[in-house]
Amino acid sequence: MSVPTNLLSANVESVETDTSGWTAGANTTIFQSSRFYQGAKSLGMTATAAGSVTATTATRVAVTAGTVYQAYAYFAGVTAIAGRTSTVRIDWYAASTGGSPISSSAGAATTLTADTAWNTPPPQVTATAPAGAAYAALTVTVTGLTAGAQVAADRFTLGLPNHTPALNLLPYTASSVETDASEWTALTNTTVSRTQPLAYDGWYNLTLTSAAAGSVGASSVSVPVTPGTTYFLQVVAQSAAGPIRMDIQWLDGSGTLLSTTTGRPWTLNTSGWTACGTVGIAPAGSATARMVLAATATAGGQVWNCDYMRFNVATSLMVAGNLVSFDDSDFEGGISPAWTVTGGTASLLTSGAYYANYGLNVTAAGSGDLTISLAFTPSAPIVPGASYQMRIPTKTPTVAPGFSSQIEWLNASGSAIRTRWQTWTVSDNSVWYWGSMGDIAPAGAVSVRVSLVYSGLTAGTPIYIDRAQFLTGGLTVSAVEAEGGGALITVNGLSIRSPSWLWTLTRIDSSGTSYPVRGWADDLTAQTITGDTAVITDYETPLGVPVQWRAAIKNPSGAGYQDYLSDTLTLDYTPTEVWLKDPGLPQRNISLVVQTPMPTWKRSARQGVNAVHGRALPVVISDVRGGKTGDLTVVTETEEDRRDLDWVLSSGGTLLLQWPPGWGEDDMYVSVGDISAAPVVDYAEFSDRTWVLPLTQVDRPIGGVSGDAARTWTTVKNAGATWADVLSGVKSWLTIRIGSGA
Repeated sequence: MSVPTNLLSANVESVETDTSGWTAGANTTIFQSSRFYQGAKSLGMTATAAGSVTATTATRVAVTAGTVYQAYAYFAGVTAIAGRTSTVRIDWYAASTGGSPISSSAGAATTLTADTAWNTPPPQVTATAPAGAAYAALTVTVTGLTAGAQVAADRFTLGLPNHTPALNLLPYTASSVETDASEWTALTNTTVSRTQPLAYDGWYNLTLTSAAAGSVGASSVSVPVTPGTTYFLQVVAQSAAGPIRMDIQWLDGSGTLLSTTTGRPWTLNTSGWTACGTVGIAPAGSATARMVLAATATAGGQVWNCDYMRFNVATSLMVAGNLVSFDDSDFEGGISPAWTVTGGTASLLTSGAYYANYGLNVTAAGSGDLTISLAFTPSAPIVPGASYQMRIPTKTPTVAPGFSSQIEWLNASGSAIRTRWQTWTVSDNSVWYWGSMGDIAPAGAVSVRVSLVYSGLTAGTPIYIDRAQFLTGGLTVSAVEAEGGGALITVNGLSIRSPSWLWTLTRIDSSGTSYPVRGWADDLTAQTITGDTAVITDYETPLGVPVQWRAAIKNPSGAGYQDYLSDTLTLDYTPTEVWLKDPGLPQRNISLVVQTPMPTWKRSARQGVNAVHGRALPVVISDVRGGKTGDLTVVTETEEDRRDLDWVLSSGGTLLLQWPPGWGEDDMYVSVGDISAAPVVDYAEFSDRTWVLPLTQVDRPIGGVSGDAARTWTTVKNAGATWADVLSGVKSWLTIRIGSGA
C-alpha cells in the first residue's frame, strides 16, 4: 500500500459492515459481496444492462488545495469475462455536500484479466487538489459488462501518498513512478521504463536497461535548491548487473550545468533491495539540481531496478550544530575518504547502525593499536580559546574493551599543534558509548582530527561507529591570572549530561596532589549543576609554581563520569613580597614587602614532664606537636597600603599567608595576634611603617568566597543606570562593596 493513512472510513474502505458508505451510479446495483481481497467482504456491483457500472463514496472527505493525493482500488470479476476495464476517479468539491465538482482527476484504465482473480496492480490516480477544493469523493468504474454481470471491488483508498514534500523535493510521481516514468530522462546508453518485478513501495519501480556495454545514465526532473544547503539523495536498487551510484547535477537559474557531485558506487543484491545514498552541498550560484542514476554495463540488455527515489533536504537528518559534514558523520552516502583506519580494516556497517541505514564497521587486525580517525575542516571557522567537544557513538558487539577519545588540532599545513585525550572504561558490549570529550581550540588551528584508539584487541574484533559529531561546547576548564593574587577559572560544558549529575572542581599541584577549590558557599565538591558555565576565582592558588585544575561531572546514582584537566598556569610573584589573603573576602587581599628578620618559627611541644619517685628519668606524657608560631615583619610604604593592611587585619579572622617559591616556606593559614606598626623613621610626614604580625598556624577555614578582588567602586557604579538600581534589594554598603547577594 502506497497510502499510509486512508481518509476513507474503515467500512467505506472494506465494506465489512454494509454498503452504506457507497452510492450506486447509473446502470448499477450495489451489494455486499462475499468475495474479498482482504477481510471477508467487498463491494459488489451488478450491471442492470450491458455497459458500465459505477459507485461513488456517499460522504466526501476533507482535502487541502495544492496537496497531492492518491487513490486506488482492487477489482475482480465474479465470473470470468474478457474485455473489462477498471478506473478510479477523484472528484474535487468546494463543499461537503451539493454542488458540481470543481474538476475531476481520473487514472489510466486497467484491463482486468479474463478470470476471477483480483487484479494487481490496481488502477490508481495521483493528482493535486485544485484551487478551491476542500472536499473529494472517490468514484470507481468498470466497463464492458453484459446485463446482469457482476464485479467486486475492495480496499478502496484515498489519501496522502507515502511522500513528505518537506523532505523529498522530487514530486511523488517521480519518486514512486506509480503513474508513469515520464519524469525520468534517458541520458546515455539506456532506456527508461516502468516495471513491477519487485516494487519496494507501491506496485511499480523504475527500470534502466542498457543498450550496449558502457556507461548508463538517467536523470530526474529538476528540483529547486539553495546554495550552501546539504542534500541527501536516496534510492533503493536491485540488479545482477553491477553497482549503481547517484550523482547530483547542480544547475544555475538558466538551467546551465555548474558542477556535479559524484556519488560513491553501491554494490547491489541480485534480489531484494539495497538502500543507496549520496550527500552533496549545493554550490554557489545553483538554483536547481537533478538526480542522475548511473551505472556501467558490460553488455546490452542489463537491468537496474530502482524505487523510492528521494531528493532530501538533509537539515532534519543532521545533528543540530554538528561541525562535521553529514557525508563524513553518518555514512549514509558510504564511507567518506576522510576516515582512516590503522591496525584494522573498514567496511560499511549494513545492519545495527546507531542511526538510519549505515555505519562504519572496523575489524581489528590484532597487532598494535587500532586507531580510527576522522580529519576534517569544521563547517564554521575554529575560534581560538573556544570550547569544542567530540561525540562519536561506538559499540563493540563481541567484547567490552576500554578505549581513548582523542582530539588533535591541526594548523594550515596539517601538523598537530595540540593533542588531548580521554580514556573510557566499557562495561556493556550491548550499548553504544559516546566517548564524549571536550577541548579548547588553540591559536592557529584550522582543522581537526578526532580519533578512537583501542589497545590489545584480538584479530577479528569488530568496532561499530556512527553519527560522528564535533560541536561547540563540551566540558573544559581554562585558567588565567586574576587580580588579587588568584586564578580565574572558567568551567564550560557542565550540562552536557543529565541535570541530575554533580560536578567538582579541584586544584592539582606539580606533585599530583589534589585540593578542593573554594566556591561561593563551600568547596566545589559534588555541586548541583545549575547551568552550563561556572566561573570562580581561586585565591588559594600557590605562587610561582605550575598548577592545573580538574573539572569532573559524575552520575550520583550509577556509572557515568567525565572530566577535563586544564593547561598549567603559573601565577606571577614578586621575590620580596608575600600575599596575605582573606579566604572569604578576597577584596581584602594584599601583597606585602617582607622585612628582616624572617620569622623564627616555633612549634610547641604538648607534653607534661613528671618526676617519678625512685627514678632518675622523668615520665613524659606528650601529644602531637603544635603548629608554627612566629613573627612576620612587613613594610607598608603608602597610606593606601597601610589602610589596606589594616582592613585585612581588622576582621580578626583566619588569613592565608602565601610565600614566593624558593623561600623554603609553605603556604599556611594563620591567625594574627596583637600587631604593632612602627614608623620607619621618626618623621611624621614619612608614611612608611614596619609591622610585626604575630602568627599562629591554623587549619584551613570552611566557607565560601564572597565577591572578587577586582571589584571596585567603578564596578559598583556601572552595575546600574542609577544609584537606585545599584541599591535595589541590598541590605548594606558592605554587600554592595563585595558584590555578594543581599
